[in-house]
Amino acid sequence: MTSPHSAVDLLHEMGARPGEPLNRCTFVQVGGPAEWFLAVDRREALVEAVRAARRSQLGLTVLGAGSNVLIRDGGLRGLVIKNDTRGCRQIDETLIEVDSGVRFAALARSTARAGLSGLEWAAGIPGAIGGGLPTNAGAYGSELCDVLVSVQALNRAGETVTLDAADLGLSYRDSRVRSGDLQGCIVTALTLQLERGDVAASEREIDRVESLRKANAPVGPSLGSTFRNPSVGPTAGERIEQAGLKGERIGSAQVSERHANYIQNVDVPNARAADFLALIARVQDRVASHSGIRLEPEIAVIGEESSNG
Repeated sequence: MTSPHSAVDLLHEMGARPGEPLNRCTFVQVGGPAEWFLAVDRREALVEAVRAARRSQLGLTVLGAGSNVLIRDGGLRGLVIKNDTRGCRQIDETLIEVDSGVRFAALARSTARAGLSGLEWAAGIPGAIGGGLPTNAGAYGSELCDVLVSVQALNRAGETVTLDAADLGLSYRDSRVRSGDLQGCIVTALTLQLERGDVAASEREIDRVESLRKANAPVGPSLGSTFRNPSVGPTAGERIEQAGLKGERIGSAQVSERHANYIQNVDVPNARAADFLALIARVQDRVASHSGIRLEPEIAVIGEESSNG
């Protein structure tokens, strides 16, 4: 993994570090190193770093909370930006703008306490709101598209653009940002339309959502909800369970005994992304054989294969 000399100088100037282990930056706690790694906590620094990478023609990956992503054992080339931006401002009585690094759960709580309703469903989502945008993150019958007005983003040329929610092609766990012509856009901020709410009622609903998640989701490092639910019939988790795969394990990767659509890391010190990829393929094959439906991953799989096999 090498970069042009001018790019290396620029990366040093920005404070980027070479060879940073990325298993520390994902919920599942696996993944190879970043060629270059930079953490930012201000939107302006995020914009500057993205534009610098674009100018230098470096590979670029932006990570938020690191949920629902699997980084291969060979790591990521170019610059990996850890997006820890947390800004939030109220535009008017019910309209807010948030940085893309803001965590869903924290935002659900803070808006509820401010008397704003509309994000209670997001209290159980562990990721960052910008990371949830490409897959139109949702839970308990609600989705990000229900409250999204627009996003600010940097296009592939590094230019700032404003995109209306209607232009993003948001659908069930998909969008033009994930799989369409807006791939490569880096979301820096989102504008959300909420409603005036009752603080006590919103907090009760958040407590209910968090209790549901604690009752159903496994504890410890995992890929989270690994497969998309099929459009009809049983859910992904139900199909995996029906195929007899609860507890199925390859190396450090194991299908959760509590919720079959979660793949857990049960041996963190020895974990490899290759184990998770092998188990994902086994689940897909076994479910397809059992029900005729091939499950599609909800997670993003990124990075290079390890040269060590």
